[in-house]
Formats: sequence, structure tokens, C-alpha cells
Amino acid sequence: MTKNSTGKAKPEGRQSDKAAARKPGTSIAEWIVAGISCAALLSVLTYLVIDGLSAPDGTPEIVVVPVGTTPGNDRYVVEFSASNRGGKSVAAVEIKGELRDDKGVVEESSVVLDYVPQKSERRGALIFTADPNRHQLRLFAGGYIEP
Repeated sequence: MTKNSTGKAKPEGRQSDKAAARKPGTSIAEWIVAGISCAALLSVLTYLVIDGLSAPDGTPEIVVVPVGTTPGNDRYVVEFSASNRGGKSVAAVEIKGELRDDKGVVEESSVVLDYVPQKSERRGALIFTADPNRHQLRLFAGGYIEP
């Protein structure tokens, strides 16, 4: 027997109850969590590889639709939605708007959208001084660059 700092005898070779009850090795709960984590990781990697290999490049298809018109101080704000329905993302998309009558174009306005990913939508607005409700409004994409 050995003596501890208080001078009392301490039996050697005796383990605590907690240490004796614990079994060495990996528990079943740890194996289950590891299995679920591996399955999730493999699923994500498989999805990314399949999506990367099968995604169509195609061409961008920008469709511009007016959402609403708000009159202001000597101006009219025409809000629009630009959707890229194609299989390729584009950047610096120029959206043009024209107000037309029987004689031709009355007024033009344009704005540039920084980025429009494939299969997504972006919103913006064009500003006119003439009333769009009194003219024929034409909205369209005028150009873009590849990111």
C-alpha cells in the first residue's frame, strides 16, 4: 500500500467504477453516426458529379416581362422581371425598353443587370418621362457577356 498526501493508506490496483464499466473501442452510436455521415457525403458528391456532367450548356434565353408601372414626379418607373430560361448563365445583361406609337420610337431607356444565372430571375426597373400607358411598351434583352 502507498500513502497519499494526507498520510492515509490507498489500495493499489483498484480501478474506479466508471472506468471498469466503460468498454474500450467504438460504440454502436458512433458507428451509426459515421455511416449516416458517409452516406450523406457520397450522395452529395454523386449529385454534383452527375449534375456537372449532364448539365446542358445551351444558350441563354432572356425573357423580359413588365411587372408594374408607378408614376412619380415627371417620370414613370416600369418594373420588370428578367428570366433566364436557358442552360447558360450570363453577365452584364442589357435590358432595353422602348415606348412606341404609330410614328415610331417615342422614348428609350436601358439598364444593365450584373448577373443572371441559368434557370433564374432578376428584377429591375426602367425610368421613362413619357407615360407608358399611353404608348406601346416593348421590353427586351439587348446583349450580354459570358461570365
